[in-house]
Amino acid sequence: MLRNRFPWRLFSRIVLIQAALVIVALGASGIAARYFFKRHFLAQVESQLHVTLDVLALDVPAQVTESWCTSRLGSVGDQALRLTVVGDDGRVLCDSRHDNAKMESHADRPEIVSARATGFGVARRFSSTLNESMIYEALKLPGGKMYLRGAIPLSLLTQVLRVFDASPAVFLVVIAPVTGVFTAWSARRLVFPIGRLLVKARSVLTSEQLAGHEGFDDDSFGELSDLEDSLDSIRRDLEAKAERLNLQREEQATLMSAISDSILAVDLEGAPLFYNSRFVLLFGDGLRQRSFRLWEVVRAPEILDVFRQALKEGRTGHVKAIPFDQEDGRKFFSISVSPLRRVSGDVYGAVGIFHDVTDLKRAEQIRIDFVANVSHELRTPLTAIKGYSDTMAQDLAAGRMPQKEFVEIIDRNTSRLMSLINDLLDISSLESNVDELHKQVLDTEEVTRRILGQMKGVFDAKQRKLELEFDAPTVCADPRRLDQVLINLIDNANKYTPAGGKITLRWEKGREPGEALFKVVDSGPGIPREHHARLFERFYRVDKARSRELGGTGLGLAIVKHIMQRHGGMIWVESEMGRGSAFICKFPGSA
Repeated sequence: MLRNRFPWRLFSRIVLIQAALVIVALGASGIAARYFFKRHFLAQVESQLHVTLDVLALDVPAQVTESWCTSRLGSVGDQALRLTVVGDDGRVLCDSRHDNAKMESHADRPEIVSARATGFGVARRFSSTLNESMIYEALKLPGGKMYLRGAIPLSLLTQVLRVFDASPAVFLVVIAPVTGVFTAWSARRLVFPIGRLLVKARSVLTSEQLAGHEGFDDDSFGELSDLEDSLDSIRRDLEAKAERLNLQREEQATLMSAISDSILAVDLEGAPLFYNSRFVLLFGDGLRQRSFRLWEVVRAPEILDVFRQALKEGRTGHVKAIPFDQEDGRKFFSISVSPLRRVSGDVYGAVGIFHDVTDLKRAEQIRIDFVANVSHELRTPLTAIKGYSDTMAQDLAAGRMPQKEFVEIIDRNTSRLMSLINDLLDISSLESNVDELHKQVLDTEEVTRRILGQMKGVFDAKQRKLELEFDAPTVCADPRRLDQVLINLIDNANKYTPAGGKITLRWEKGREPGEALFKVVDSGPGIPREHHARLFERFYRVDKARSRELGGTGLGLAIVKHIMQRHGGMIWVESEMGRGSAFICKFPGSA
């Protein structure tokens, strides 16, 4: 529980500050008053001297004589005022304070030079004749042949200023006790309620209760009472803002967790500022301790380089397709790193976003493989056609009739080429959604037996056992596309099932109303698990040599996948080596 304490430190500081302010104010006032008094005094002296010269100039004869100097200048001048008559050539004709015969030329004196040019001159300088500082004024006399000069010593000003300088000190000594008492009283009256407010402010921060706290009297401490009310309002606002801040932190944490990219922010030393759960999944659970450094978890030099670039140079950097080995296989990430800046523009850290581009990388590889495979698939039959057509041309030129075998080979390769082109066109139309689907409710048994009738010769050749099951009587599908699905899957099973093997075609009901599953199960060699993910890519073959031996375009499963996607369904494979394979198509129930 907090108790009121008198704030002695604040009290002593206020007393010292107020005393210092009084001293500074008095000093500043004295300096300013001295400055303005000096200016005023000098202005008055110069003005009076100017008037004296104007009056005396009317009485200066054309020829200055010794008797005139003695009588006239002696009667006007006193111990303070010095009068001098100077000729146009600078020779001193008469001086009230010194023997003019012993004085040097005054032609270069500043006041004489100024009077010669403008008619009147003023100067404040040291007099080498009298050995003291003087105020000089010179007036050009009518006719321009002589100058009347007057001078007053600055020692008069010094004497007056000494008296003036002593007055603030006397004033300070007189009012110092009164000021001290008033300062202490006013400081105590100010700091006592402030001390109480400080205690209350601490209670706002610590949420502690006050011991015997009472509110201020509005008549005596009106503003401080308002301040107390403000503290209460601040406390309520702080509690509300703290609640909002906690909510924002939770929202940010949720947002960071929901972002599919991995995010890491580090300071200038490489220590983590924040990171999300995706980053933990990428680099391991050991990161939760928050004591690691960037280079301890990120070992790729390319990534470290872009982080250093952001931290030291303040530049954004990118790294494309960096591989990371994960439990579910190798993945590729594109990394973008940007500097974190304060309001002043200084860099205090960097944030890196690790974007998973595995699918893009895989798609790029599929594209490359597709181009290579299409080129190969087109080149093989075209090479055969070209070779045998050249042979036939040579036979015709020699008068021999072409052999039947050559014509059959050309026809077979032409058919293969046409099949490849048709399959490519099918995939293209499926991907671009050019052809609309015309879904109908079809009888599964009727469709299946019709397709098997078309492929009867293929099955009879190898004497395979064929089993049919029709638990799902109907399926909602486009008739033409459904035929393609069945033909491709049945043909694929037939190719890889050995003679005397077994193929099962099964229609099952799905979990949703109207949903149907079509399964093609064979007793072939099976498919390794690492090939399952890419099995439905174009031209992808598990055993390339055997696949080419068995024929086909390599596009059958890819066509089936696209047809199922167009229907809103899906296809997948279940297979193990030595235990055959099962291809399952799921057709949704809605028409």
